[in-house]
Amino acid sequence: MRHKGVKSFEFITRTGNINLRGIYYHCSCSSKSVADIVSDGRKFSRQACELTSRYAAASSYQQASRYLRKDFGIWVSHEMLRKRILAVSEQIKDIRDNVHSEHCWDNLEGKRLYGYADGVLVNIRKEGWKECKLLRYECEGLELVRHRGILGPIDRFGRMARREAIHIGAKRCGEIVLLMDGSVGFHRHLRKNLPTARQIVDYWHACQHIAGCAEELYPGSERRLSRWRSRYSKLLRQYGANVVIGRLRKSRVCLKDAKRIEAVDKLLGFMLSRAERMDYGSFLEGGYRIDSGPIESSCKNVVQGRLKGCGMRWSRKGASAMLEVRCALMSDLWQDVIQKCA
Repeated sequence: MRHKGVKSFEFITRTGNINLRGIYYHCSCSSKSVADIVSDGRKFSRQACELTSRYAAASSYQQASRYLRKDFGIWVSHEMLRKRILAVSEQIKDIRDNVHSEHCWDNLEGKRLYGYADGVLVNIRKEGWKECKLLRYECEGLELVRHRGILGPIDRFGRMARREAIHIGAKRCGEIVLLMDGSVGFHRHLRKNLPTARQIVDYWHACQHIAGCAEELYPGSERRLSRWRSRYSKLLRQYGANVVIGRLRKSRVCLKDAKRIEAVDKLLGFMLSRAERMDYGSFLEGGYRIDSGPIESSCKNVVQGRLKGCGMRWSRKGASAMLEVRCALMSDLWQDVIQKCA
């Protein structure tokens, strides 16, 4: 027997939705059911693929659905946008995980490649707040930025940082410099995967530890607290951690209160294990950056701008997919990658 039916496809383009319908004949002995054949399908043009992905990555799925309908006459439900992000994110991940020479940066010879790492908490359903680890690469003299993020264990982040450096063409640059906070996990896994890179602890993160110690030493005197914090912050910037450690050890001898001694010991413990990465005087003389301001901006724009909206909770799969799309969207390779996903 032959079944006669109508097959339709909806092509989603930048100028709106286009429906095409045609009559077909289906043999009942085929392995496919009639329901599968007659069900409507949807195909995205390249322009529509970029528009829907960009709108869904910029605002909530419900808002993106309304804006696409209003601005371009594209009728897609919020559930369709969610599925689209899941599909596009898998394609983006496959493209970025493979080595492509066209994704390398030019003119890296003799220049410093700066890498930044930080974490942002994201609310995951049934799991609570989980850390999203974000990576940013940029090169001095080039207006290019590359982002990559992961919602998973720290060892995967270290391997991802190495893979992304290879894709950029880091072997041609003069030096790789990694700036991050004092996290032991970031330091250990990045050193394992990028052993030749120079690591620097963010100066302002170190100043926060100095400020915390000052609050314990002078809780009732704002004037003395501010003076102590300013003095040691300037010493750290001019001479590095070793000079500050020497001053702290001398001042510790004069302390008698157990709480104040504990605060100084805590600051000493932080600096002693990171003194080599906190030699800010030498770093500044060598022309190195010592602050991780760019990654703070990336955390706000790439992750918090979409994944930490008021009342937002994500599934792990949905958050990972949105993070992949957002990182590609905020990187220099967005136009090239999204065209291959259509």
